[in-house]
Amino acid sequence: MSQSIFSQSLDEYQWKNRLVLVFTEEAENTLLQKQVKLFKQKQEEFKERKLKLIHIIPGKQLELFPAQTAWQDSELFQQKKKDSDFEIVLIGLDGGAKFRETKIVQPKEIFDLIDSMPMRQPEMRRKNN
Repeated sequence: MSQSIFSQSLDEYQWKNRLVLVFTEEAENTLLQKQVKLFKQKQEEFKERKLKLIHIIPGKQLELFPAQTAWQDSELFQQKKKDSDFEIVLIGLDGGAKFRETKIVQPKEIFDLIDSMPMRQPEMRRKNN
């Protein structure tokens, strides 16, 4: 599923961070709040996997954690599926989309997917040594 449609807008993260992008129509969204709550319970796992959580609304983006930033202008919302008002996209270190879902995702599902990726294997070996 790897696609680089996001890479130009997210160049600053490529090869440094994996990203979980959450697209919503508005800044206040019930599904977003539930998803963030699940992720915040797993911040250590986020850090270990070099993950950042970014919220995207029309025309803007905001990094939610590990550190929250201010809203920035962004054209990323155009990459969201047209038929959903909530979407999660996992972006790999290479800038490609690895996973897309239009409902709340359990953190373990994302962590398991990342842990199965070839670039994650050496990270896990280094951690265990």
